[in-house]
Amino acid sequence: MWKHGIKKLLQTLFDVAILLFGVTFLSFSLMHLAPGDPAVTILRAGGAMPTEQDIIAKRAEMGLDRPFLEQYGSWLSGFVQGDLGVSMVDGKNVTPRIMNALKNSLLLAAVSLAAGIAVALPVGVLAAVKKDRAFDKLTCTLAFIRLAMPSFLVGLGLLYVFAYKLKLISVMSSTAGAAGIILPVVTLATGICARMVRQIRATFSAELREPYVNGLRSKGVGELRILFRHVLKNTMLPIMTLIALSFGELIGGTAVVETIFSWPGLGRLALNAINERDYTIIQGFVVTTSLIFCLLYGLTELSYSFFDPRVKKAKGRTT
Repeated sequence: MWKHGIKKLLQTLFDVAILLFGVTFLSFSLMHLAPGDPAVTILRAGGAMPTEQDIIAKRAEMGLDRPFLEQYGSWLSGFVQGDLGVSMVDGKNVTPRIMNALKNSLLLAAVSLAAGIAVALPVGVLAAVKKDRAFDKLTCTLAFIRLAMPSFLVGLGLLYVFAYKLKLISVMSSTAGAAGIILPVVTLATGICARMVRQIRATFSAELREPYVNGLRSKGVGELRILFRHVLKNTMLPIMTLIALSFGELIGGTAVVETIFSWPGLGRLALNAINERDYTIIQGFVVTTSLIFCLLYGLTELSYSFFDPRVKKAKGRTT
């Protein structure tokens, strides 16, 4: 088992390295082809009009006068050491800004995902048990309505009711303390919950039709034990995949929600960088989110063997 685990870990690390190399090369190429001169952008940030000599000196300082592959190699070396370059707007290091925004996004994503799972799992299981009954139909209807509503509309509605009308919380989540995370979490968690309820319901409904379920019931095994010890274990692969994808989506795909609630996260930072044409921050955002997705992909792959021994046995026979 240890041999298989080490081999799988090495294979996952190799896959992640290949993916990261492709992402970094592509993102660096797009930034290199983007219109505008980063040296000119930085020199004009303070309102000055740089001369040709100033531009040439700045390009040499930033290494922009070197061949493309040499520039990429230098950037990749810095990336491995945690250096994502300097901003094209203010000339400051990008890494601290990315890390601070990532910390806030991770907090928002973790709380939203935990809240969504806490509601979706029991509701989805109960909907599967009571399939085609009133509770199941009501659950599916509410999930469909939430999925049909864009997150920005839900967020604006929550702001209007709780911040503007009831004045229970500040409009600026970043200045509202611990309470400021409530409305963004509700906005994101309801969307995650609606998607997971449908998936859990469908997965559990299919698993409940398996012969072993009737066999357990005939032996007098309790319904809750059947559901949460046997059926849940056999349905963990699609659920784990959905959780991993949802977490990755929350890290890199919540720019609109973070902007609405003024949450200082990674998505909001990237949106501001796009408006300011700060390609270095955009590149840092792309590489950081790609790294997170690669890590989630690797962890999810490793978890398959843990949650379902059949995967480990099948891989053992192929090797």
